[in-house]
Amino acid sequence: MALYDTLKVKAYGKINLLLDIVGQREDGYHMLNTVMQSVSVYDTLEFSLDKNAEEGLEIICDKEGFPLDETNLIWKAADKFKSYTKLDFGGKLKVKVEKNLPSMAGMGGGSADCAAMLKALNTYYGTLIDEDIMLEMAGQLGADVPFCMMGGTRLCQGMGDIMHKLPSPDCAFLIVKPQVSVSTPEAYKAFDRLKDPKRCQLDYFLQALASGNIYSTSIYLFNVLEYAIDNAEIEKAKVKLKESGALSSLMTGSGSAVYGVFVNEDYALQAAEKLRADYSYCEVCKPVKKPYELMWVNR
Repeated sequence: MALYDTLKVKAYGKINLLLDIVGQREDGYHMLNTVMQSVSVYDTLEFSLDKNAEEGLEIICDKEGFPLDETNLIWKAADKFKSYTKLDFGGKLKVKVEKNLPSMAGMGGGSADCAAMLKALNTYYGTLIDEDIMLEMAGQLGADVPFCMMGGTRLCQGMGDIMHKLPSPDCAFLIVKPQVSVSTPEAYKAFDRLKDPKRCQLDYFLQALASGNIYSTSIYLFNVLEYAIDNAEIEKAKVKLKESGALSSLMTGSGSAVYGVFVNEDYALQAAEKLRADYSYCEVCKPVKKPYELMWVNR
């Protein structure tokens, strides 16, 4: 039985401060060393229940191309939750999605929505599922979903499911998305074709991050997929961010979003003013220490 009439949550996106591929399993899955960071740009999910309607789920979103059926990770999260809890929704559960995180950007938009769906259902129905079980469900839904359940700044290893909490950097980010899209499977295939891939300096990065010095931390930002893809528009975005004052710039995930690191939010906002004409997605954000935020509930 639902505990609330309505509930609304923010699902924060993520960027990769570091991404390296360190191996491959026999089943083809790549093994990672990646440092992921939750950021203050987000989608919102608003829940309501029509108790007079037939049992089921309805996803509502006016974003063009956003799937509203069982192919959506939100829907898959609901199926996983129901399978584990054996719970009926008690009518038609409606999830209205305000989609702000860009797709095919490497910002974990789908994973963030998926994790927020699991968390919100646990709250909405008061099922109090143990965190370890929630993480197990998350891992079955996608490689980035466990991180999006925990949030903050974390070193994620293996398939992303082995996580270690890290201190968060004190800085601001400006994220832009070039008018190109990158398929994640194709990005990993491009990496597989590299004969001598560059390697990150993980230990130096972790030491710099622990020191709290954003200047030295920025030196060791790394994404091996950036080298594998070698896309001219992504490189151009990196250069523009640096020319606008970023300490460093990097593609996040498998792309195509690129972010610049700035000492503070004012500098990032000044850079955004210069770049908004070039990029339809151009957002200033800060590191956040949680993956989702409850905005309001009505009992």
